[in-house]
Amino acid sequence: MAWTLRLSEHEEAALHAQALLEGRSKQEITRDALRTYLERQRTWADYLFDEPVVFS
Repeated sequence: MAWTLRLSEHEEAALHAQALLEGRSKQEITRDALRTYLERQRTWADYLFDEPVVFS
């Protein structure tokens, strides 16, 4: 699914610089950041009682 992410000029510049530093795309870095954020929001109850979240 495609969608638009609006960043401030500072955020865009920082993301661009990080992408160049790592040799990865801005999209790849953003997806990784989102996966990390979502995983951190899970609670122990989620791990114990829900089906696992699978990121591919």
